[in-house]
Amino acid sequence: MEEILQEITNRQNEITQLYIKLRRTMRIYKYDTAILSDHKMNRAVEDLNHVCETLDLTVDRVCSTERSGDVLMVRQALSYIFYEKYSLTLSAIGSLFNRDHSTIINSVNKIKDSIWLYEHQNVNTKTLQNLNTICEIVGVNKIAEPPR
Repeated sequence: MEEILQEITNRQNEITQLYIKLRRTMRIYKYDTAILSDHKMNRAVEDLNHVCETLDLTVDRVCSTERSGDVLMVRQALSYIFYEKYSLTLSAIGSLFNRDHSTIINSVNKIKDSIWLYEHQNVNTKTLQNLNTICEIVGVNKIAEPPR
């Protein structure tokens, strides 16, 4: 009986040590993830500033409630790039543009629809052309080349 109790105590000590290692690993993982997320968000802010400067827009206009064509196009294209290329969350992108996540997913889906039309129906929409312009400014691969 004492041998069994001793074996149980030894196993409990092993489990405790493994649990401590797991908690340390999780803390390091959370720290690394937070740093990576901060880096992605900083890059997104830099890209937003660069696109606005290149297209002669202000960041305030792009992040406002304005819905004019040029502002809306930039906001939607950057939302798509930040979501698909940088893997930012919808909420993070929404906080960048002062929108909620549902507005951002709507923007991303609009761009995805344009890409689908191009890939499956060979329809080159204005949205897709604008997206490729912004991809070029940001320095990511263009989504689709226009038909020749």
